Amino acid sequence: MGTAAVENVRLVLAAAVARGLSPGMLLAEAELEPHALLAPEGRVPAWSALRLWHVAAERCADPAFGIAAAEHIQAGSYGALGYAMHSSATLGEGLRRLVTFFRLVNQRATLALLEEGDLVRVRFLTEENIPPDMVRHPVECVLFAVLRFTRKLTGATVWPLSVSFQHAAPAELSAHSRAFGDALAFSQPHSELVLSRRVLALPQRGADPSMAEFMERHLRRLLQELPPEETFLVRVRGVLLEELRRGEPSLEALSERLRLSKRTLQRRLKQEGTSLQQLLDEVRRELALRHLSDSKESIAEVAFLLGFSEVSAFHRAFKRWTGSTPGEYRQALP
Repeated sequence: MGTAAVENVRLVLAAAVARGLSPGMLLAEAELEPHALLAPEGRVPAWSALRLWHVAAERCADPAFGIAAAEHIQAGSYGALGYAMHSSATLGEGLRRLVTFFRLVNQRATLALLEEGDLVRVRFLTEENIPPDMVRHPVECVLFAVLRFTRKLTGATVWPLSVSFQHAAPAELSAHSRAFGDALAFSQPHSELVLSRRVLALPQRGADPSMAEFMERHLRRLLQELPPEETFLVRVRGVLLEELRRGEPSLEALSERLRLSKRTLQRRLKQEGTSLQQLLDEVRRELALRHLSDSKESIAEVAFLLGFSEVSAFHRAFKRWTGSTPGEYRQALP
């Protein structure tokens, strides 16, 4: 499911603790272990990090929790990435490094820098199965942090030409207006800051090209060491395996687990050249062969483990897969 930098967890906790919340309680609700915070460049499951954002914002009852959290980001936050940005020669170099290495922050999100004529768009992108309201706080945090970064490192008072968010507007907008100005729009196709392209050429006050290059080399090594991301089909198969323990997996149960509509799930599977029934068949066949070969379980027990309500249905399916019955297959094993 992808990972996120442990600094995401530290950032959320710092903002929540400043509001009087217990870090232990928040970590427990997000299913995160305290020892996960110890490694300097450690990583945690991306979904747990996102859940922590949601839990903390809900407990603080703050519709602008992401904006408040951005205030806790310091020069050394996010380790080598933070130092590489701060030592870049120009704002444009710093932003390009942030975009290039943003996967180190979170493997399930992308930051894009789109240069269009006199404009530049800093756009936050997430996977299509994640509802916009679920990521509202990290999105607002990242975009406000980018804006603070432009001001702090250049000394220039940079205001966006416009700011848009995919998520819906909160009831109270005063914190958003203070952070981004009044050119705000919600429920839009993209979450992005729009800046004048001229700001990319602004020199940074802490420029150190040698340090920036050194940090970039380190960041490239870290990028190569990231755990491989699961493909969509691997994720679906993983959920299928878990759902089989409860019986026959349904389209409704899978779409809910994957946070996709039933229609979207079917469309994505079709794009991959398969279907839910075909994947289920493949998973069951692999499991059946493995259980019959490597375990002492009875054929009835194997049928139950594969989600079949009747042993006869398992027999028919196995004969279709292999041309023999489960009993004949097991007897023929060396």
